[in-house]
Amino acid sequence: MIFFLLLQIEWQTINRPYSDVEQELVIYFSIPREKLKHVVKDSLFYVEYESQLKIYDEQNNQLIGDFWEVKRLSDTLDIHDSVKILIPKNSSYFHLEIVDLHASQVFNITEKILKINYIGNIKWDIINDTLRLTFIIINPEGTIDSMLFSMNGIEQAILTKTGTYDDSLSLMVGGLLNDNYTLKVVVLSKSEKIDEIQIPIIISRPFYLDEFTWLLKVSQLEYIAASSEIKDLKGTKRVYRDSLWRAFWKQHDPTPNTEYNEKEVEYFERIKYCEDRFSHGDRGWRSDRARIYVRYGEPDEIISQPYYSPPVDPFKPYTHLYDSYEVWHYYRFNRMFVFGDRYGLGEYILLNPTRSDL
Repeated sequence: MIFFLLLQIEWQTINRPYSDVEQELVIYFSIPREKLKHVVKDSLFYVEYESQLKIYDEQNNQLIGDFWEVKRLSDTLDIHDSVKILIPKNSSYFHLEIVDLHASQVFNITEKILKINYIGNIKWDIINDTLRLTFIIINPEGTIDSMLFSMNGIEQAILTKTGTYDDSLSLMVGGLLNDNYTLKVVVLSKSEKIDEIQIPIIISRPFYLDEFTWLLKVSQLEYIAASSEIKDLKGTKRVYRDSLWRAFWKQHDPTPNTEYNEKEVEYFERIKYCEDRFSHGDRGWRSDRARIYVRYGEPDEIISQPYYSPPVDPFKPYTHLYDSYEVWHYYRFNRMFVFGDRYGLGEYILLNPTRSDL
């Protein structure tokens, strides 16, 4: 699984064998919700975008292309989508463009296409300090006898057998820093090189390799984890961090039989939203507004008023005036939260910490 981070848009490509003259190109991508314009229709918010994919040969001639229009209801999550197309074997590179139909272009990338001769459908992931690759070996005639995988001085060879079959490989990458790398695969026949491919690898997701990032990520669990769980995660040895992290989120996974954990993704998308929106004068993901947003999601309605005294709670009357305040209504939960700008500099404090029911 090949991930790239560009302009806050994650994407990955998978090249799959299909026939003697074609292969399948699949591109997965994730669009942050703030990258698209949200429009109202029939009292509902929508986003609309178009994905355009074009395939070119080495002479820059377009061989094939397609486009897909998408209309979706807005929510608090990033958009996860994919495009798939059959391409000729002589394809050299692709160009992917994503256009907001109510604004402008939000993403474009041009990338070389990995040619499938002897190995395809390459996916990778990092667990603990191990880079694990899965792939298909295509060797029906027994043309090749081995492959050499190497990255930044780390090498490992595998022997191949005749046929088309699934295989895998693991490389220890604990000594590598978070950075961009290239995994080189040399295909050998009787010790002679007959093919070579290069696969981009980005070590960025495994925060357990980075002490600062690990402690930050664990700290950000304070809205969902018990203090004892946070203490255990912070104190665990690096080699056990990934497995303990996965075990923690497994208990919150709404679909535990799949690899994708929607709750974990949603949680950190909300953390990111709070860090982006509540850091100017406020405390980002540690702010009072973040504490409510991460737990309940986007409010159904926000009423904002400058230079106004918050509503009075008869059981705990407010005696202070604030430069501005915000009232967040969650009609679906029958709850309301009131925030006041403490010093007029953008730091909003929660004025009704026990919440108010509507």
